[in-house]
Amino acid sequence: MNEVSPPEAMLSRREEAKALFRNAILDAAEQVFAERGFHVARISDVAKQARIGVGTVYNHFEQKEDLLRALLEERTARLIEHLAARPGDPAEFEERLIARLTRVLDYVENHRSFFLLAMEYGVLGKGSVGGDAVACSKNMQQIEKFRRAFRGLIEEGLAADALMPMDAHRLAWSLGGILRMFIFGALVDQQEPSLKALAPTIAGLFLHGAARRDEPAPPKPTPSKGERARTTSRSRRTPR
Repeated sequence: MNEVSPPEAMLSRREEAKALFRNAILDAAEQVFAERGFHVARISDVAKQARIGVGTVYNHFEQKEDLLRALLEERTARLIEHLAARPGDPAEFEERLIARLTRVLDYVENHRSFFLLAMEYGVLGKGSVGGDAVACSKNMQQIEKFRRAFRGLIEEGLAADALMPMDAHRLAWSLGGILRMFIFGALVDQQEPSLKALAPTIAGLFLHGAARRDEPAPPKPTPSKGERARTTSRSRRTPR
């Protein structure tokens, strides 16, 4: 006699299947929106990319804007988690900055298409006019939360006396600009094999700049008393 699954188990399996479909739709939307642009892309394109029926997409999202908003909200939330401090982070600020940027870059590496969308919707700076028009207040709250976390990282550096005593907001602009420049360049050129390997370079440019800093020449060793005597003796024998 076959055992009947309890209602809780059946509900759990349905919820698990629903979550799998939803994640597949978000992954497909990330790719399609980045490649074709949000305004050109269609729900049918997302369904095709996800290899599911169009109706399945509509079971989860009523319209394309809802899909975009969910994508921005959930991906930005994960980005915040990667930027956040963790118990094993180094104590020294520069090393701590590298560790946290490495995690952010590793996440971007796995969601390259999302970052192209994030650029448009202002996650690391001012977004486009079209992006601001589509993003809803809930998305903007999530993006602002990421910006606050970014400023919090800067404030840690100020508290550690590792940064110049400047406005934290402007310093966050600076770090965000360097980070955005490197990521965007790597995504467009596709020459960088590992985004997270860029973290030390980004942190170094932010903290120390790009100006060349030649190491001072080492001081000449002081000659011993015997060497001074030999030098004096040779100079006396040299004909003028």
